[in-house]
Amino acid sequence: DPLLRFTALAKQLRLPRGFKSSEHLQHLRESDPCLGSLAPRVDRPGPHEVSYDPLLRFTALAHQLRLPRGFKSSEHLQHLRESDPCLGSLAPRVDRPGPHEVSYDPLLRFTALAHQLRLPRGFK
Repeated sequence: DPLLRFTALAKQLRLPRGFKSSEHLQHLRESDPCLGSLAPRVDRPGPHEVSYDPLLRFTALAHQLRLPRGFKSSEHLQHLRESDPCLGSLAPRVDRPGPHEVSYDPLLRFTALAHQLRLPRGFK
């Protein structure tokens, strides 16, 4: 039965995504408006050099000019240091002598010990 045969072979007969025939590729080569796709660039001697055309230069160097995630300028950091309302971010805690000790402030004490007070899964 031709219909069953076509159904069985349909996956093998399907062309991959983006497939272009040889005629289509020839037409693209002949009608491409971008000269750089056929001829080498003449504004620089080597492929490792960056063009002086502002748009091409920015495109080539954009990844080097991008600031990392979470970057803060020195003015921003200075402002954060001067206007931070939390004294603990600048000065050490004075209610306990060592960092391994727990504060006597009820809210801070509960926050520090909450993970130890939680019952394990399946506790009966």
